[in-house]
Amino acid sequence: MVDRGKDNIKSLKASYEQICEEILDERRHINENLDRLQQNTIRELESIHKRLNNSIEDDTKRCLECISKLKIYGAKLKDNILPERTFITLRKCIDQTAAADSLLKSMIKNDGTDIKFQPNRELIQCHADCTDLGNIIIGDPQHNVDPNKIVRIKDKSEHNIQTATDKFSCGITGICSTSNGDLVIADFDNNCVKLLNQAYKVIDQVQLPTHPRSMCSISSVEIAVTVSKCKADALNGIHFLRVDGGKIIRKQVLKMNHVCYGIAHVDAEVFVTSGTALYEYTMDGRLVKKLYELMHCTAPDQGDI
Repeated sequence: MVDRGKDNIKSLKASYEQICEEILDERRHINENLDRLQQNTIRELESIHKRLNNSIEDDTKRCLECISKLKIYGAKLKDNILPERTFITLRKCIDQTAAADSLLKSMIKNDGTDIKFQPNRELIQCHADCTDLGNIIIGDPQHNVDPNKIVRIKDKSEHNIQTATDKFSCGITGICSTSNGDLVIADFDNNCVKLLNQAYKVIDQVQLPTHPRSMCSISSVEIAVTVSKCKADALNGIHFLRVDGGKIIRKQVLKMNHVCYGIAHVDAEVFVTSGTALYEYTMDGRLVKKLYELMHCTAPDQGDI
């Protein structure tokens, strides 16, 4: 019972840390949406400001042109010119005066043009009505899960995740889901990780230095991928990736001095297999201990998954 209590405390701590990360992720999503709303509003403001400013500058330019022409016609009328030339100049002066009068009325009508901002009251009210980012639910412990329960396939569908940059057919060695339902897939043969949306379309892809062997979730938006050839070399390690805004972002790479195959994340630590041994590491790459090693056994070939 004491051991079970300790396990429960450990499990409770892990779920607490997971929920804290999910709350932060939710806040990030809200911030991203608010940034998008802000950018759209500023873009509309800039468009309206530019249009009105250009209109005012155009009216001012036309006004200066009218004044300049009237000054020229007035100067010509003062000169001793032939009567017929005087008539023509006077006609032009009258026409220009009419055009200036029409422009002046238009400018007076648009005088004091101002722009104002009306906040989105529905958005403000929505935030005011909310009391939290989500509900915290106490779930039933999963101690009584039947290990012999039969798993049945309810549905099956096929989707092509080949991209133009792929040189080989896809060899999937790991799949993780994000908080919004997207899928992160490790493609062994093409040395990459792909991000699929809910329609199973590849929306982003990042290349890795060599084959991705295995993958696990660190949080609802963070993934850890083991990268390794069949022998220990400089490429062996764990690549930490983050999914944000439909993109895969490289976060950190932990170099390992052994081949890296399987990986799992438990209680803020990662467990990595080398084909013959099981290692426990902290998230910053410090070796906690070697948990187990199988002696007198060869590691899997390069093509083994």
